[in-house]
Amino acid sequence: GLTAPPPLSEKPTRKRLDIAFVVEGSDNVGEENFNIVKKFLEKVITGMNVGQEDIHVTVMQYSETVTLEYSFREIQSKESIIEKVRSIPYQGGKATNTGNALDYISKHTFTSVNGGRQYVPHLVYMVSSSPSTDVITRPPRSINVIPIGITPNANIQELRQISQPNNPIILHSYSTLIEEAPELVLQSCCSRKFWTEIPELCNKPMDVLFLLDGSSNIGASEFEEMKNFVRAFIESAEISNTSIHVSVLQYARENNLEISWNVPQEAKKLVEMVRSIQQREQGPTRLGKAIDFVVQNAMSESRGGRPSASKIAIVIVSGRSEDTVDAAALSARMNRVSLFPIGVGNRYDEEQLRTLAGPSAANRIMKLQNFEDLSTMITLDSEFIKKVC
Repeated sequence: GLTAPPPLSEKPTRKRLDIAFVVEGSDNVGEENFNIVKKFLEKVITGMNVGQEDIHVTVMQYSETVTLEYSFREIQSKESIIEKVRSIPYQGGKATNTGNALDYISKHTFTSVNGGRQYVPHLVYMVSSSPSTDVITRPPRSINVIPIGITPNANIQELRQISQPNNPIILHSYSTLIEEAPELVLQSCCSRKFWTEIPELCNKPMDVLFLLDGSSNIGASEFEEMKNFVRAFIESAEISNTSIHVSVLQYARENNLEISWNVPQEAKKLVEMVRSIQQREQGPTRLGKAIDFVVQNAMSESRGGRPSASKIAIVIVSGRSEDTVDAAALSARMNRVSLFPIGVGNRYDEEQLRTLAGPSAANRIMKLQNFEDLSTMITLDSEFIKKVC
């Protein structure tokens, strides 16, 4: 389940986001709970950096039909949105047509005609407590839906399907909507942590995962150079429980977690383990799939991930990935995983590196002529470690 995140001490950073709040107003909700939903909206919007150059907000209510309560075209100031939210009448309605509401969002909400901005992340927070009464089609990947489901009646499977690759926020009652949810929402959209500016210096816990390309594009000597790079990193970084932990994933057609954070995190042991990794030389490069695996599986607590540690994936890329990396890169950002792509040689796709690093972090991309330059990057110059820190 979702553990409540630590309170947000960070100041919100300036982030341009278009955020839609869609709330269920069917008969199942009832006037009293609907008023709680309005208080929740007020609390979340108060915590957001709303403004012309920052976050834009739209609010909708749905049951059988969708009512646009506040649009992106209206004044984007907290005061005016909150004033409107307080006066939203509860619409009632026998049905909870979640499918219809999502279709409406897919077709209209973020279009420029309706005040949506291009090239700005589109987020939807959807508050509901009833299973859908119609058929749901998932919105396009460019729209990130984070459902906030209130049990016992919310259909969690359905919410998972809507939110892929993100996770829904599941609450046990309407009352927790005001206590817990604003914090979770603000963490997932707006906290500094979320858009991971890398930790100032490495004297803080960081879980670092290396992705090594084990595909048939890579020669044996090149694979050895990648291993040397990881070893050089381990030898020059501070490996300890209060600082850095290292894990290694080899990716190609399949993903193999060669070293997880569960193994004893001592430099000597790790170096030995890295030395013994064999190249698996399988088929094509599927980087999107590999990053999804990292975010959903390899970085989990069950694999030794520390809840308090920043999550960093260093991705060595030497060829074009056969699958798309867009959804995976976004999922990494939504899960607060910072990707550092290192392009080696001249066969990789620069666009894919940019997508991996994310819109605000082009400075995380490294480009090298050849594999030998990898470990030199660490031994000659701790710039790389500083960058990761």
